[in-house]
Order: sequence, then structure tokens, then C-alpha cells
Amino acid sequence: MSNKNWLKSFRLNIHAPGTGFALMVLALTQEPVGIKNAAEIFCIAQTSSKIWQLEKNHAEANMLAV
Repeated sequence: MSNKNWLKSFRLNIHAPGTGFALMVLALTQEPVGIKNAAEIFCIAQTSSKIWQLEKNHAEANMLAV
């Protein structure tokens, strides 16, 4: 095995700051959408559960909840 210093051949990518910024923008723009969708799913599940307790019919409870 050679004792070559791996840092000598290490090069920085000049596009790294732009890539990092683009990923940060994507994350910040998609997070509110994910939170909204999670809240909708939670509300649909709660509504479906309440309807099912009254009617004891899964198919109808899910259709009404959505």
C-alpha cells in the first residue's frame, strides 16, 4: 500500500455552493406542502373514524370523509 496523501488529490467542486443553495430552496418550498398534506390526512382519518362509529361501514365512512 502506498502512503499517498489523499488530501493532495482532493479537489473542491466549484458548483457546491449553488447545489447546496438549490437543495435548501427545494427543502424550504416543499416543507409547507408536506405539513398541509399530513394535516389533511389526519383530519380525514379522524372524520372517517367518527363516521364509522356511527354507521359501522368502512367504505361509506371513507367516501364521506374524503
